[in-house]
Amino acid sequence: MTILNYHGFRDWAVRKDVNEDLKRSFTFGFELEVTLNDDSNSVIDGSNSVTPTMLSNKIKSKFGKLFVCERDGSIGNGVEIISQPMTWKWFMNHLDTFKELLNLCVESGFDSHTGDLCGLHVHIGREALCGFDNNNRSLNQDSVITNINYIMERYQNELFKFSRRTLNSYRHWCSSRTDLIDLNGHKFIDKERIGEASNDITDRYYSLNLCNEKTIEFRFLRGTLKWETFFISLNLLKNIVENSRKSSHVITLEDLIFNGLDDNFKKYAIDYCKKRKITDEESDWKKPLFLEKTNSESLSNIFRFNELDLANDILNDE
Repeated sequence: MTILNYHGFRDWAVRKDVNEDLKRSFTFGFELEVTLNDDSNSVIDGSNSVTPTMLSNKIKSKFGKLFVCERDGSIGNGVEIISQPMTWKWFMNHLDTFKELLNLCVESGFDSHTGDLCGLHVHIGREALCGFDNNNRSLNQDSVITNINYIMERYQNELFKFSRRTLNSYRHWCSSRTDLIDLNGHKFIDKERIGEASNDITDRYYSLNLCNEKTIEFRFLRGTLKWETFFISLNLLKNIVENSRKSSHVITLEDLIFNGLDDNFKKYAIDYCKKRKITDEESDWKKPLFLEKTNSESLSNIFRFNELDLANDILNDE
């Protein structure tokens, strides 16, 4: 199988359970970039050197059309593995498949973390962002995206640590759109700026890329072939999307990281965050973010009510 040219595939088919409504269940897909550890030492079956084309063939043979392999000049001697779009429920019902994919890459001598070249990019289908919430209320896509962008910008320091990227890599491939404002020790994001940032489609090299017609793209994660890191990363993004589809809602980054994890994954996530100092006392990971409107007309009122972080809009009924 020849590796396809960059963005050369068009035959996308959503994986979902039979009764799932794609106006209610968001879809996602990932792009996982991998490169060879060392050409001279990478072997398969104890003999022949592995190439990206050989890895692509093995993926095709084992998983059929679930994954597509494309070339990407930014990652050197490697390949970009792209999943078909799926719902979270379908993903959870097929975890072994994705674990096998990562293991196959490792066993074939590939890596996705070392070298600072590879990323784990996750696309979210726009369709469900303007569908219906759990209370059967219609969603305003612009407001949902504003909330997602708002979460990304408000917790930008902690999410950078979570991403595992170096500072140079983060600034080059997936920088934040705004700067946190600090007044009297309180950090917040100006509502007007976050609203403008959520309509910016001039550049894709942000932590949240809004340039694509059918998807939005999380770009901030460094690549990984470690199953636990892969899963807690996707779980975080799932929680960001789901919480952004709710109105009158208060969240913390702590909830976004840990909600939905079983005991084993939660233990791993706790160690992961501790190692990267996300859970340090000076971190904002436990500070609430308010995804709701306010009648406050001044910063003094916002401070008095302790509502330091207010999205430009919430979800509006249509």
